[in-house]
Amino acid sequence: MGMGTGMGAWGTGAFDNDPACDWTNDLSDASDLTFVHNTLSSADEVDDDELDVGLSAEAVAACEVIARLQGRAGRRDANTKVVDEWVRAHPVKPSPDLVKLATFVLDRVVAGSELAMLWARDQAWRASVQDLRKRVAG
Repeated sequence: MGMGTGMGAWGTGAFDNDPACDWTNDLSDASDLTFVHNTLSSADEVDDDELDVGLSAEAVAACEVIARLQGRAGRRDANTKVVDEWVRAHPVKPSPDLVKLATFVLDRVVAGSELAMLWARDQAWRASVQDLRKRVAG
């Protein structure tokens, strides 16, 4: 894997990295979508050069929550367990605005984030994010 940054990634999935796993642990304390919204707002508001690996990975994880809440889950495995449990316990419908924000942030992550640069030569990562975007947008 072309991860020279020691980010702690073991796969191309949304939850196959340390920042996303830390993020999901915080999600498990959340009672509604405020935490998801705040994550996406942060990724939306920073300048391009501040859209770093950690924030991008968190934003991708947040988008995965939005896809799952709409009944369009990606793959399920040990790394997605916390998210899957949270979604089951909080069956809320994301607002159209939140869905729009999520797709916008995903486009930003793909277009120019530090995360996209790390995965620049990896088609599997891009395919996984494009699949996620379809599931978010419906």
